[in-house]
Amino acid sequence: MATPDEQTKLLQLLQSGCSNNALLAQNIATGLDINLLALLEPYNSLLPSSNRTLEDYCQLFASTKLNWSNSKITQVPSQLAELQFLEHLNLSNNAFAVLDPSLLKIDQLHYLNLNKNRLKTIPQNLENWSTLKALHLADNLLTELPDNVKYWQNLQDLDLSRNQIQVLPATISSWSALQHLHLVKNALLYLPDEIEACQSLELLDLSYNQIEELPPSIGALQHLRRLDLTYNPIESFPDEIENLKLLEELVLYKVPISEAEHQRLARLLPHTKIKFNFDYFF
Repeated sequence: MATPDEQTKLLQLLQSGCSNNALLAQNIATGLDINLLALLEPYNSLLPSSNRTLEDYCQLFASTKLNWSNSKITQVPSQLAELQFLEHLNLSNNAFAVLDPSLLKIDQLHYLNLNKNRLKTIPQNLENWSTLKALHLADNLLTELPDNVKYWQNLQDLDLSRNQIQVLPATISSWSALQHLHLVKNALLYLPDEIEACQSLELLDLSYNQIEELPPSIGALQHLRRLDLTYNPIESFPDEIENLKLLEELVLYKVPISEAEHQRLARLLPHTKIKFNFDYFF
């Protein structure tokens, strides 16, 4: 019988994702009379098939992408955190009510899709998510974000649409790399001044919220190209909006601004296409 140390070394060879190491593990296992498939049983839950081969496991360990959307799962297998090369994970349209601890341990993810689950909160221990570049949390039950979203400093695309978020924390000031921010159909009451730190923003979608005014700091978003404020009770805009020199499109459907304010915006943003509708049924 193989010692625990020998079993660990065999697993490390298989988990390396290298075909030569997998072949070496097979040769060693043969010499030690070790059944590799039995050794790999703890990882069975990561593979859909019941008739698993050694090649299936090797491909799993080398995977950079996994798509477990529409899988009706409520808990992520803890072994998921051991996939060293996993960068892209789709868990959308499942039944997660809380974020599984295993997800918080994966420190190499670049893309994580948790759309259409039942998440009510995001835990504080998000340090390992500092590598994320795209995070999708739309269609959940979130009411707030923790201060530790400051660890999302490398995010480029964040979708929080169709939740119940009322306030964004001041720590969004760490989102300096963020390019796309989707907050459609939440319950936002205002946009914090710290939005000015999101210097890379190109798209900001705040449609279907309860924002009554924009902060003057909105003018700091020098790279903003599209701003959607559809269905917000905004009646006037700060003068600083004229600083958005690259703004290509300002969407104001169902926004109750006057004709005079519309004309003022046209003067402040001469190069911006303003999509405006005077019909207002808020």
